[in-house]
Amino acid sequence: MNRQATVTMLIVALIMAAGAGLGAQQTTQRQIENPKPRPSPSPVLEELQIPSPTATPSPAPTPSPTFPPRPTPTNADEIVVTAVGDVMLGTAFPDESTLPPNNGADLLTEVTPFLKRGDVVYGNLEGPIIDGGTSAKCQGKAAGRCFAFRVPTRYGKYLKDAGFNAMGLANNHAMDFGLEGRASSRQVLDAMQIAHTGEVGDIARLTVKGRKVAIIAFATYPGAYNLLDLEESLQAIRALKAESDLVIVGFHGGAEGATHQHVLEGDDTFLGEDRGDLRRFTHAAMDAGADLVLGSGPHVVRAMEIYRGKLIAYSLGNFATYGPFNLSAENGLSLVLEAHLALDGTFLRGKVYPVKQEKPGGPKMDAEMKVLPVLRSLSNADFKQTAIVVGPQGELWLPGTEPPPCANAPDLLEQRANAMACGIFP
Repeated sequence: MNRQATVTMLIVALIMAAGAGLGAQQTTQRQIENPKPRPSPSPVLEELQIPSPTATPSPAPTPSPTFPPRPTPTNADEIVVTAVGDVMLGTAFPDESTLPPNNGADLLTEVTPFLKRGDVVYGNLEGPIIDGGTSAKCQGKAAGRCFAFRVPTRYGKYLKDAGFNAMGLANNHAMDFGLEGRASSRQVLDAMQIAHTGEVGDIARLTVKGRKVAIIAFATYPGAYNLLDLEESLQAIRALKAESDLVIVGFHGGAEGATHQHVLEGDDTFLGEDRGDLRRFTHAAMDAGADLVLGSGPHVVRAMEIYRGKLIAYSLGNFATYGPFNLSAENGLSLVLEAHLALDGTFLRGKVYPVKQEKPGGPKMDAEMKVLPVLRSLSNADFKQTAIVVGPQGELWLPGTEPPPCANAPDLLEQRANAMACGIFP
């Protein structure tokens, strides 16, 4: 084994050891609410057009059975949420020639131990899980001019094996293969005992340590809870809070790419499309009863802040993608967020496990921890007094916390015993 591989393995081991010691058991079961779907109009670019959900009858979400308990190693007096951004494990459209090696079975192997630390394990499913079908979105468009994703149904097992127990289906690719694609996604996730939230009326419900946890995903597209309609969004959150102990809000919003990493004041637009006033939406969501807000959509990591004692992550970046994605520079930096919440939803502490992707994709633990200074810098620049404090190894603390001292040896193998490595600290 060469020196670089040895150092990489040591750092990954240090990351895992730093979070060890959270023992106990939890019970998770799943229920889905399914009121009558209701379309939410929203302007969409031609390149991202989604068939109207009223074009053909929508296969209605059906209740799924109660699932058996799944033990997780966490404290009884807190709820641990592990969350990631965009997940697209490989597309079979227009054919299967670009699917990952070994049929995608190894894509999530390296990050699975970090995902499974959570009582709730959540990600944004970027694209429908369906075999076959046609995409009205790409009809009449040349190859390379339209991006539609079609994840093979056999890949659903990989999400389950990685530890996911909730997925968001509200994004600009959810309807790439129409209503049939969206219905197939629900059916596959149901079969894998993974809760889902996406179209109007689809709420993911988990019972964790005796607490009712509701997850609701928002986007800016028809057929989903629409964050552009603030009042209706807040009504949905208030209704969930009235019947749940914790409410987690996921959203897909914000402009895309490395030139759009800052959280703007006012509406965030991209190629003429309104992607939401995200500061206003997230703060209002918290005021309405949300306990944790998790963002995706920009394909890069954005800032995190604490608002009224609770955590907002504005974008978790490209987590697990394969194929037609830009993974250069900041586009290839991502993370696993581990948020420890009190039973009333208050943010206690957290940790970021740095992840990187290189073309053609697939998440790997990043021994260089390159995302840490990016997250720290963005949070401090955008939110100053309310910015999350990012420690030298990715620890997350409340604003005002003084990070502990650290030390770096020229050679990590010579790092003195019990010393905290500084990592990359600007």
